[in-house]
Amino acid sequence: MKRYYLALFFFWAYIGNGINLYAQQVTGKETIIFLVRHAEKDLTESSNDPSLSLEGKKHAEQLAAILKDAGIEAIYSTATKRTEQTALPLLQKLGLSVMHYDAKESDLPINLAKKGKNKRILVVSHSNVVPKLLNEWTKSNKYTESDEYGDLYIVKISDSQPANVIKLHF
Repeated sequence: MKRYYLALFFFWAYIGNGINLYAQQVTGKETIIFLVRHAEKDLTESSNDPSLSLEGKKHAEQLAAILKDAGIEAIYSTATKRTEQTALPLLQKLGLSVMHYDAKESDLPINLAKKGKNKRILVVSHSNVVPKLLNEWTKSNKYTESDEYGDLYIVKISDSQPANVIKLHF
């Protein structure tokens, strides 16, 4: 069990350093958007707006540990329990308040990029919205819906070219 935690610690340190190195390459004229799907929801709840499961809460804590030193200045979430609870540990670590957005907004990718212009932001979203955002930012159609949890996309947007995306899994 000690080996597992030691390996997990080094993995977090590695991922955290990689994120910081990538994000430090921002010249001030780019926007860095960290994009994640909400963590695992509690499937035993019969609600249309379920909370996170225990596993989901652990994933939210892992996300906060990974991104706490990434220089995030704002965190955007839909107004659902699962997205807000995914963002909560990082919000608490950074002393930020959540900024809500409407996932059904037709200009969502453009508006999020404008709100985060020349900043580093986290966007917590849903499995059907993540590929739409990525495809709009990259001017492609290569991203599709996924039922996977723990994918973290680091999107670097500049005025002069389509977005560059790095995908990590935590």
